[in-house]
Amino acid sequence: MNILLLTIGILIQLLVIIDMFKTIIYFDEPGFLAGMASKNIWRFFFWMSKGNGKSKLLTLCGPLILLFFLFMWVTLIWIGYSLIYISDPDSVIETTSQSAAGITGKFYYVGYTLTSLGNGGYSAKEGIWQIVSNIMGLNSMVFISLGISYLLPVLQAVIDKRALALQIAMLGRTPEEIIKNGYNDENFNSLYQRFANLESLLIKHSERHLAYPILHYFHSNDKLYALPLRLAALDEAMVIQNIYNLDSSEKNIHWKILGQTLDKFYERLGSEFITEADQMPVFDYSEALSEKFSEHLKINSDDALGYLEDRRKKVLGYVKSDGWTWEDVISAN
Repeated sequence: MNILLLTIGILIQLLVIIDMFKTIIYFDEPGFLAGMASKNIWRFFFWMSKGNGKSKLLTLCGPLILLFFLFMWVTLIWIGYSLIYISDPDSVIETTSQSAAGITGKFYYVGYTLTSLGNGGYSAKEGIWQIVSNIMGLNSMVFISLGISYLLPVLQAVIDKRALALQIAMLGRTPEEIIKNGYNDENFNSLYQRFANLESLLIKHSERHLAYPILHYFHSNDKLYALPLRLAALDEAMVIQNIYNLDSSEKNIHWKILGQTLDKFYERLGSEFITEADQMPVFDYSEALSEKFSEHLKINSDDALGYLEDRRKKVLGYVKSDGWTWEDVISAN
């Protein structure tokens, strides 16, 4: 028996099992293989699209990464078990001639055993290799099925991600639109219920992002459904309220709670998905809001922005990482 091949085969199996466990079941971060594949595939598509968020090429990235996961896991399981069988020259027998199968025959035997296609003219040698075949069949049933079932909740999460973006867009396409649309010349009561709904949706999306980090790579080239843009506009509306205190009523707690929910979301993404921008974006809404809120705009925003600098750099970094610019955030077109 070739101990080196046996060891490599077992290590490959362990690597795949750990990678699938961390990616599909363990709610923290993707496995090493899945995480590395996701980043590199995204970087390639981002480079091919020249970092343009409007490129349709970027919309293919998420689905292709998802399919690549399945292909990668199944292929590695196949290779790993094949190496285990190849380590023993007599591990697989041709059923007709009762002679030892060659390397190709062993790859074939592992392939049809994993896919449950039935007897393909080969069988495991009596003894320990029959037990290994049973373990391989159980591995196929559990882990390959688990990998395939991973598709459905991810796709549902993608649908909910687009729905969340659209709900935010309905409040307004830009930060000042969100402010103006929610104000009825007296108060912001019309926003409070919508904010409450967004809080629950954001918390749900944040936890799903933890469960399915691949969500980050499902891109929309339509600004209406691009969640980084919509969240940035909503977050900037929170900043405007924070600095100018446009809503000074007792109910302004709704702004604070939604702002804290956004904080938690960006914390969840962390440095794994966001690289802070070198400079925070320009803050200039006094002219756009002067018509209705002139009495609130007397505050020196430069002084008030100081403690929000790191946060706004992070938001801008999130926008840029998806191929957009700050102009896309503050422009309705």
